[in-house]
Amino acid sequence: AGWGNLGGGVTQIFMVVVLFQPFKEAGLEPDTAWRVSLLFPAAFCLITAICVKVFCWDTPTAKRFHPSDTGKTQGASMWDYCEVLKDMRVVVMIFQYSACFGTELAMNNQLATHFRSYFQMKADQASTLAGCFGLMNLFARSLGGMFSDGLASKFGFRGRIWAQFLALFFEALFLFAFGSIDNTNEWYVALIVLVMFSTCVQMAEGTS
Repeated sequence: AGWGNLGGGVTQIFMVVVLFQPFKEAGLEPDTAWRVSLLFPAAFCLITAICVKVFCWDTPTAKRFHPSDTGKTQGASMWDYCEVLKDMRVVVMIFQYSACFGTELAMNNQLATHFRSYFQMKADQASTLAGCFGLMNLFARSLGGMFSDGLASKFGFRGRIWAQFLALFFEALFLFAFGSIDNTNEWYVALIVLVMFSTCVQMAEGTS
C-alpha cells in the first residue's frame, strides 16, 4: 500500500537526473531541455493507459464489468454521488483525506522549487531532497494502516479515529516546523523535518 505514490518521489529524481540534466549537458537550453523531458512521462502515461485498456480485466472473473453483474439495471448517476454527501461522515472523510493526500500532491509539486530557490541548490540536488518526501511511501502508509489496526484491536472503531487524529495532528505539527525553517539553517535540518512530516502524511493516508 502506497507503493504507487512512491513514484512521486522517484519521478522527482528521475526527471532531473536522468532526463533534464543530460539534455542540458547535450547543449539544449534549460527551458527546452525541461520541455523535452516532459515528453517522456507523457508518452509513458499514454502507453500505460493503452495497455491497461487492452490487457487488463475489470474484475478477477470478467474482462469487462457491467452493472447487471451486481443485479443493477444501470450504472451510478451523478445524483447518486450527490446523495452520499448527505451523510456528514462522508463529507468529513473527504476533508480528512484532502488534508493528507492533497498535502502530498501539493508538496510533490513544490518541494524541488523550494529547495532550489530557497536553499540555492542545484537542480539535481534539489530534486533528490524533494524525492525523499515521496520515498516515505515505501513504508509509511502501511505503517499508518498497522497503527490503525493496532488501536482498533484494543479500542474498536474509536481507536481508528484516534489513529487518524494523531497522524493528522503530527502532520500539521511537522508542517509548521518545516515552514519555520529558513535558509539560515543547513539543508539537512529541513530534510530531517521533511522526512518526519512526510511519514505523518503517508501514515494519515494509511489510517484513512
